[in-house]
Amino acid sequence: MEIKKPVLTPKLQLYLLIFIAVALNFNTLFNEYAVDDELVLTKNTLVTNGISGIPKLLTHDLLYGTPNAENSLTQARYRPFSLVIFAIEYQLFGANPFVSHLINILLFTILIILLFKLLQNLFQEYNSYLAFVACLLFVVHPIHTEVIANVKSRDEIITVILQLISLFYFIRYSEKRSVPSLIIGLCSYFLALLTRESAVTFIAIIPLVLYFFFNQSIKKALLQSLPLIAVFIGYILLRIYIVGFSNPTTNSILDSPFLFASSSQAFATKVYILLKDICLLFFPHPLYFDYGFNQIPYVNILSFQFLISVLVLTSLISYAIYTFRRKAIVSFSIFYFLITISLASNILVDIGTPLSERLLFQPSLAFCIVIALFYLKTVKHFKIVVNAIFLIILVLFSIKTISRNTQWKNNQTLFFADVISAPDSFRTNLYAAINYALKADKETDKELKKHDFQKAAFYGEKSLSIYHNYPDTYLVLGDAYFGLHAYYKAADNWILADKFDSSNPPALKRANMLSAFLFEEGINFYRKHNINEAIKCFQKSTELNNKNVESWYYLGGIYFAMDDTKNGIEAWQNVINLSPNHPINKDQFHN
Repeated sequence: MEIKKPVLTPKLQLYLLIFIAVALNFNTLFNEYAVDDELVLTKNTLVTNGISGIPKLLTHDLLYGTPNAENSLTQARYRPFSLVIFAIEYQLFGANPFVSHLINILLFTILIILLFKLLQNLFQEYNSYLAFVACLLFVVHPIHTEVIANVKSRDEIITVILQLISLFYFIRYSEKRSVPSLIIGLCSYFLALLTRESAVTFIAIIPLVLYFFFNQSIKKALLQSLPLIAVFIGYILLRIYIVGFSNPTTNSILDSPFLFASSSQAFATKVYILLKDICLLFFPHPLYFDYGFNQIPYVNILSFQFLISVLVLTSLISYAIYTFRRKAIVSFSIFYFLITISLASNILVDIGTPLSERLLFQPSLAFCIVIALFYLKTVKHFKIVVNAIFLIILVLFSIKTISRNTQWKNNQTLFFADVISAPDSFRTNLYAAINYALKADKETDKELKKHDFQKAAFYGEKSLSIYHNYPDTYLVLGDAYFGLHAYYKAADNWILADKFDSSNPPALKRANMLSAFLFEEGINFYRKHNINEAIKCFQKSTELNNKNVESWYYLGGIYFAMDDTKNGIEAWQNVINLSPNHPINKDQFHN
């Protein structure tokens, strides 16, 4: 490709990229914390200890410092480096969402600077605008909003920064045999591994870059990755020593989205999701924080979705192999995408989520390079049309990025928006129900309070229709119905929550609270001589708490007064068993 002197100098290109990166994400500065931010920052006791908590952060699992972290993946992740950065941030600024989001923007800006410099180096024999256009697409792409707007996902940015630094120094080492460059490159890679395990794929990226852009043979390029393999082995040994190397199974649909799929369905769905990853890069709408069960339904081996996915993927792989020896940029990009998406695909190992926007952060670079290359090739022949289309894409991507950043303001804005765009996600419906219930609790206007509880009940029932064996669904449904004064419905749901998990403290607390409340309601009905309603209240009270002596006592007394001796004896036998010294007076009820 012919190289022309750019109208925009490299310095101006970089300044423009920095300006756009900051401008598009500026509105995140006014966001709060959301989703899993509390796990790594606000409610992580080791992080909130500041610098003094760093020694324990280095010697424990990712979620060790989070009290009562009910996460089935605990002890499966050793990612101390990002937590150390969070601890230093907390030491200096406390829990300050403005500072947290500002740091994310600054880190993203640093990443763009490094990426632009690297691509300039790699593409120096091609069009002088290729690095700029690829980086421009990377900056505006809405798929990156989760990584930038969600503080917890900072680890993705840090990992890529460290990998870029490592790549810079490996290139220098390859060209000049500089031992200090090798050491810096290996140290950067080790820190990347300590940030996210997914950095392991970088071992394959180094020889890929050296082969495609630095005229090294395949054999020589592969040999260059041996030091990285040594570092990775060291990381594995350290990890095993500190937290083990477990990959625990889970029976929670929240963390095991393929739990109910057959092995063939799971495989077919995972392949189909790879196609959805590619489609999201081309058309990033709608976006939502959760793609788990049942937002992406299972597909079968013979389904159209699987067959078209296989066709697309095999075509891409075939083209990449066919153009491999010509060292085509498209071939490089396809291999880069497949390598960096490999761990996130669930095909090699289940990672607890079928698809996630943050996991497309690094693979999306391949898409940006290919589209930039296509744009620069076609714009020479159809300048006005191609420029117009490219400008429209940039504008639409920018608008989507800004609007999506706004939806990430806090849990409520995110969940309430995503439950509309992702109506089949169990998690999204559940979280929307929980947050509508929380919102209703704080609402002072009676009509608005009722509206929010109705929303909580609606989305709770929706999540229940998707998956009915999760105790928290019954908890929030009970909360919603209690707020709507549908006490029996609340009781039924809290009883079910207790049956699914009898050791669940929130379920037990709610059941005991409602048991006492229904006892008082039963007393009121009894005094008004509404015996049938009184019996219902006392019965439901004992269902919620079979140790509620007074409910059993009044229930037995009413039965005796109605000459229902059998039920009366049974009820008062419970009274005697629970409280042998309880005074029993049949005449009290006959009067």
